[in-house]
Amino acid sequence: MEFWKKPLWRVPLVLAGTGTVCSILSFLMAFAWGRIQIARGPDPVTGVYHLSTGYLSVLSAVLAFVLFWLAGWRFVRGMERRQIFYSATIMVVWHAILLAWEQISQAMGGYSLWVYYLYDTTEASSWASQLLFRLFDQVSWPLAVPALFTPYLYILLGKSKAAP
Repeated sequence: MEFWKKPLWRVPLVLAGTGTVCSILSFLMAFAWGRIQIARGPDPVTGVYHLSTGYLSVLSAVLAFVLFWLAGWRFVRGMERRQIFYSATIMVVWHAILLAWEQISQAMGGYSLWVYYLYDTTEASSWASQLLFRLFDQVSWPLAVPALFTPYLYILLGKSKAAP
């Protein structure tokens, strides 16, 4: 159990936990949004139900942004900047592996469900990619790459040196 208490694993564990919470809350928001759309009834002209995502991606990004910083403030704030850098590097490498795995599986004509489920661990930093996708009005992997480095933002919460 001591292995998981080491500062080296703090950022990956915090982001994986926060990402899982973000993913669950996003699913619940999508479910509630669908129920609201169904309750509104069909279009009066065509008689067809119109289900859209509306602002769910924006709401999910705002939720991820808030939870990212709250989790960092609560669990990462007391660490040294050097420790945060090393710890965040683990998460950056993990996110890069998932992005590469996703691109390779799509290039081979499929999509791995493992990647889909493992992306939950990086959901807490999804707000950065959503922001870039909205700013440039396109979705592409070059815009997803800068979001890989989002865990390094926790360095802003760190102490410059350890207290004596």
